[in-house]
Amino acid sequence: MAYLGRHCVGSVSLCYIIQMMKETEFLRKVAEIGGVVYVAGGWVRDRLMGRCPHDRDYVLCGLEEGTFAKEFPQAVKAGSSFPVFILTIDGEPCDVAMARTEKKKGTGYKGFVVEYGPDVTIEEDLFRRDTTINSMAWSPEEDKLIDPFGGQADINAKTIRATSYHFCEDPVRALRAARQAAEFDFTIEKHTLEMMGRCVHELSKEPKERIFGELERAMLCIRPSVFFSMLAEAGILGTVILPLDEMWKIQSEDGDKDFNRAMRMLDKTAELCQRSEIRFASLVRSIRLSPAGHEDLLDKIDRTLRLPGVWRRCAEFASLHLPDPATGKDPAVAVDTLTKLQNHPLGIDGCIAITNAEGTINRYPFLANSELYIEVMRSVRAELPAGIEGKARGEWIRAQQIEAVSKLLL
Repeated sequence: MAYLGRHCVGSVSLCYIIQMMKETEFLRKVAEIGGVVYVAGGWVRDRLMGRCPHDRDYVLCGLEEGTFAKEFPQAVKAGSSFPVFILTIDGEPCDVAMARTEKKKGTGYKGFVVEYGPDVTIEEDLFRRDTTINSMAWSPEEDKLIDPFGGQADINAKTIRATSYHFCEDPVRALRAARQAAEFDFTIEKHTLEMMGRCVHELSKEPKERIFGELERAMLCIRPSVFFSMLAEAGILGTVILPLDEMWKIQSEDGDKDFNRAMRMLDKTAELCQRSEIRFASLVRSIRLSPAGHEDLLDKIDRTLRLPGVWRRCAEFASLHLPDPATGKDPAVAVDTLTKLQNHPLGIDGCIAITNAEGTINRYPFLANSELYIEVMRSVRAELPAGIEGKARGEWIRAQQIEAVSKLLL
């Protein structure tokens, strides 16, 4: 199959034909040069779970890298420590990797020696992966599942289970297992929780970007609380958010319910808002209002995560500047808060989601009816007398806005 492409060089338009490779052609060509093709990882898992699978990742067995590159010159090599190629199949860019094994020789995620070649089997490639639900492959030629570690059974049982002892060799897999539990609403089996706990020392040395990456993906799950609860059970919550771990330990010692309340509020915020930074801000607000909350709370969190600016700003406002519910009907508080929020990334919608989740939205009438309040505040600006400049201008506008808002609060 082919389609027409167009490219401009200066004022000259050049047309050319681009061949679109179908998967059937890809399979045939690989078989002709002695290789076997498998689809592996998330696509297989999602297909078995009845989810819409995305991004087919292919694994090749029985081939030398050079043989593949010669037969598929259009494939772009992306991997450095092991061969991964980008090849357009059925109109989509797909990863095509040589089957490989990994051996841990050093510390951290860079401490691996990778071995690949035509003798590596698909079972050996799957053995190195993190959890059983990700350690399956599909043979498109035979329409057959390759499942040497019981991934399909674990999907049916809604269980996250480490594939092998290799799990502990990359400590971020501990966070990934907790994130998978949150993403699919699964539980983590006991031995895997124990393996996660053994990752605590190396996790503390991992790049902050890798830790934050798993947190960010977890925050987008339907129930992000599962991520934190699983980390707490494994004893590694402090490697992600230390103050939340402190809240968990207080609960464990004296029965305090702050941690559970924070998890409920987080999940409720997730129901109301898709933005990960708002969900995080809700969590930080819960910590700030608990015995584990301190003035340097965000600095403490930042030491393990290196928060993006927008995440930090949203969390700061929610935990430090969102007024106490007891003052929610104060006209000055209403005016000042709405003025700040109109140019703040948290936004009025973020505050509404958080206070709804908290159960305090009715104590903030200026949030629940923000459009009316903002319109009244804007109308005051149109009445600004001539000749008022500088600081006096802002003071006059604020005073008049407070007076106008006070009438709405009667």
